[in-house]
Amino acid sequence: MREPPHAGERIDKDVTVAVKRHVIDTNYLGYDDLAAFLGRSTDNYAVIAEMTLVEVHKKAAAFQARQLLKILCRHPRQVIILRSTLDLYRDRGDSKGLVNRLIEPKQTGSFGEYCRTVIDVPDDEHVDAHFALMEEQSRAQVADLQASVGNILNLFERCVTIFERGELDRLRKRIPYSEALQRKLIHLSMDIHKVLLRSLNIEQRFYPKTTPCTLNTFVFRYALCVVIFLTRWIRHGEAKEIRQERLVNHVMDLKTAAVATFFDGLKTHDEMPKDVHLEAKYVLSAIGAYTNCGKGGWR
Repeated sequence: MREPPHAGERIDKDVTVAVKRHVIDTNYLGYDDLAAFLGRSTDNYAVIAEMTLVEVHKKAAAFQARQLLKILCRHPRQVIILRSTLDLYRDRGDSKGLVNRLIEPKQTGSFGEYCRTVIDVPDDEHVDAHFALMEEQSRAQVADLQASVGNILNLFERCVTIFERGELDRLRKRIPYSEALQRKLIHLSMDIHKVLLRSLNIEQRFYPKTTPCTLNTFVFRYALCVVIFLTRWIRHGEAKEIRQERLVNHVMDLKTAAVATFFDGLKTHDEMPKDVHLEAKYVLSAIGAYTNCGKGGWR
């Protein structure tokens, strides 16, 4: 299998291929929109994050995986599998080669074989054992998230108190943010980023060395997406209760939205991660961070 190309990879001295690498949300898998995106050009790539695979396999893994991955299996050379979330947390944000460091080369290179030997074959004891293991591992990750979502609700309640009345009004009414409010949101993201590094037990050798590198880390971008989600929560009334199960789904969506800021876009049918992703990418582009596979911009 060919290696996934670098964004804008030049194939000769006169022609530059417009490579598009979009992160695919779970709710986009198995739909005609995905088939159309991959069928439109062989330079369109579906980027699959760990959270997407967790959602695919967390329940009735054998059935769900075969249903949701069938379109990807028709285009195996256009599928990119990312490293684990823990590996993404450990990236220090150096801009050189950034997006390619996020890719898991072995799983990406063997995706076609995986389709031929697991997805597109009848059940047998080996295939059944594989799906049983994937389901067990996925449920364990979901359980870990469930154990931690209470901290996010507490965080939201504390964060609301740092905003002044006028700022809360701006957030609730979607009035354009003032420069001071923008700075406050970035500083809040930085603070949450530091808390995440400690709570995730990320060794200091994986900490970013400079502020520009910090902006290019997955940890910071996840923190930024959490803050943007917080502003949505405020807009809809911060007293509104969010069920734990729903919040777990939100967290998975936020992680997918965060990793998509490194790539050319996010394909999803869900308005929340779509809006959060676009707003995060806009903020990141405005402060000169790495976006769109290094091409910059927010669209």
